[in-house]
Amino acid sequence: MSYTPSRADGASRLASLGTRIFLSVAGVLACLFGAALLLAPGGFYKPTGIELTPLLATIAQAHGATLVGLGVINWLARKSAPAAARAVLTGNLVVQVLSLGVIIRTMTLGAGAAAAPGIVIHVVLGALFAFFLARSRAAA
Repeated sequence: MSYTPSRADGASRLASLGTRIFLSVAGVLACLFGAALLLAPGGFYKPTGIELTPLLATIAQAHGATLVGLGVINWLARKSAPAAARAVLTGNLVVQVLSLGVIIRTMTLGAGAAAAPGIVIHVVLGALFAFFLARSRAAA
C-alpha cells in the first residue's frame, strides 16, 4: 500500500515553508540591526535625538549583540521541527511586544515622532510572528 499525500499534508508543508522563509528574513534583519548597533550605536540613535556618550554606547552595543544572537537563533531555527519553531516564534513575539513598549516609552520621554519607525518595525514584525505562530499551531 502506497502513501498518497493529502491536501492537509500539502497545506502543512506550505505553512512550514512560509515559516522557514519568515525566520530566515527575520534572522537576517535581526543581524543587520544588531550589526548597526554594534558598529555605529551613535548613528543608529541619532535620528531620535538621543546622544550617546561612549559609556552609554556600550549599552546599545550590548543590545546589538543580543540582536545578532537572536538573528542566529532565527536563522538556525528555520529548518527546525515545528515544535521548536513555535518556541522560537513565541520568544520573538515576546521580544517584539516588549520592544514596542520600550519604543513607546522612548517617544514619551522626548524622542517623539523620530522614534515612529521603531513603532512600525515592531508592530509589523510582531504581527508576522503572531501570524506564523498561529498558523503553526493550527497545522499541529
